Amino acid sequence: MLRADFKMIEMYQYREEAPLDCPIKVFGGAQDEWALPDDLTAWQAQTHNSFKMQMFQGGHFYLQAALPQLLAAVARELI
Repeated sequence: MLRADFKMIEMYQYREEAPLDCPIKVFGGAQDEWALPDDLTAWQAQTHNSFKMQMFQGGHFYLQAALPQLLAAVARELI
């Protein structure tokens, strides 16, 4: 699985397309040094609909420490 992830990262090339019509909610780690807030905010350009960003305490693997909060946030968005 890890090899497939690295292969995808190496081969992926972004193609600009029309923005989506669905809302986008982005989650991130407040102390993440790889996925910076500006990187996450860039997802806003991918939708004509609403965009929200929510940050959790932690770094790149914030979901390990903030899993209950993340799951609650996802559940709220899906309701």
